[in-house]
Amino acid sequence: MAQQPEKASAETKARSTKPTAGFLGQVWKFLVPVGIGVVLWFLPTPDGLQVKAWHMFAVFVATIAGIMTSPLPMAAVAIIGATIGVLVGVVSFTDVTKSTGTDLVWLVMLAFFISRGVIKTGLGRRIALVFMRLLGKRTVGLGYGLILTELVISPAMPSITARAGGVMLPITKAISEVLGSDADDPQSRGKVGTYLILCAFHANIVAAGMFITSMAGNPLAVKFAADQGISISWLDWAVAASVPGLLCLAIIPVAMLWIAPPQLRATPDATDLAQRELNTMGPISAHEIIMALIFIGLLVLWIFGDQLGIGATLAAALGVSLLFITGVLTWQDALNEKSAWDTMIWIGLLIMLASKLNEYGMVTWFGKEFGAHLAGFHRLAVYMLVAAIYVYIHYFFASATAHISALFPLSMALMVAAGVPPFVAAIALGVLSNINGCLTQYGIGSGPVRSVETRGRQRVKQRPDSDSIAA
Repeated sequence: MAQQPEKASAETKARSTKPTAGFLGQVWKFLVPVGIGVVLWFLPTPDGLQVKAWHMFAVFVATIAGIMTSPLPMAAVAIIGATIGVLVGVVSFTDVTKSTGTDLVWLVMLAFFISRGVIKTGLGRRIALVFMRLLGKRTVGLGYGLILTELVISPAMPSITARAGGVMLPITKAISEVLGSDADDPQSRGKVGTYLILCAFHANIVAAGMFITSMAGNPLAVKFAADQGISISWLDWAVAASVPGLLCLAIIPVAMLWIAPPQLRATPDATDLAQRELNTMGPISAHEIIMALIFIGLLVLWIFGDQLGIGATLAAALGVSLLFITGVLTWQDALNEKSAWDTMIWIGLLIMLASKLNEYGMVTWFGKEFGAHLAGFHRLAVYMLVAAIYVYIHYFFASATAHISALFPLSMALMVAAGVPPFVAAIALGVLSNINGCLTQYGIGSGPVRSVETRGRQRVKQRPDSDSIAA
């Protein structure tokens, strides 16, 4: 009997020396993109296309496949893809080093720093609580409070994960629990929790499509549109997306009453909770006031800056500089904002790789070749077909960035070849690049917020497949 523990220990040690299933399970994630790249590289080059363009396409597709299978973080995959591109001669190392120096890349990085200020000062939380206090007497009012919070903070927070997980989710869960709706309890979650989580999730996605700076992947769409001759400013995007965006936001709380009907319709306790939390936060701090003034100033410059000779990126740099000067942010805060530096790498490299496809004529060739097959169709029919495919193919993507990088340039080329106005095509695809995130829990960064609702869901009392209905 005394020797049994020793035997068990020996067996455990022996098992630990064997490769784990998890380790072996990672191998295919490397092999798939490598295999795709090799196969495409050695396939015959299509007529009308340069060999270099086809080889660039092979490197690009392999990189996107690597982002989809995720053997490594996205930035690491992008670096590997760019390095291979240099080794095989389709890009230069100068292209790689210049990739992080564009205005759009810096705009996204600076916006991450601004969003850190919103979270650090507590301004985002205070805004949400104020809306909850004003509108929270009824469940639908809570829904509109979440909507308004997203609409207000999204222009300066490109991380949809930070907005959803750092600002919205804690407040949503706290209100739900006060009202007796626990995310982990299948019997109580239907009271109000499911409804609020779905409102927050879908509002997050719609708001992400309304501004260039409200989702990290939006500048990719702007750059790809620029490669095809269409310039889109911050104001252009905001104005074009405002009507459909505001309409969708207005509908969400009402639609969710049908999709995920809450058992509670009157919620007076929510306003009391919001007031208690505001009391706990105390009077608005000096840093919150500074953050609010800088935030308002940024919105003004993003809207009217072009008339003053101040572009969106310069405005963001000015805002971040003021945050440093006033002490709202420290340099250590900026260094700790890992998402900013991570995004700076992968978004710059992906823009560079995709731009090379356009430079070598791949996008133009694709538009002409495949557009010829759509010549007999009305442009509205082509627009609707391409848009529908662009949205629903997102079921196969676990990353909005990978989706945009892989399909935006080609989809826009098809629309334009069919006669769709280029600006309309670019904006539509840019907005849809965010909206398609509501289809699944894994296809966009705020998906974990949606997954809170899924645990123990009461399917009997909820309409089936709320994501598909919302889409």
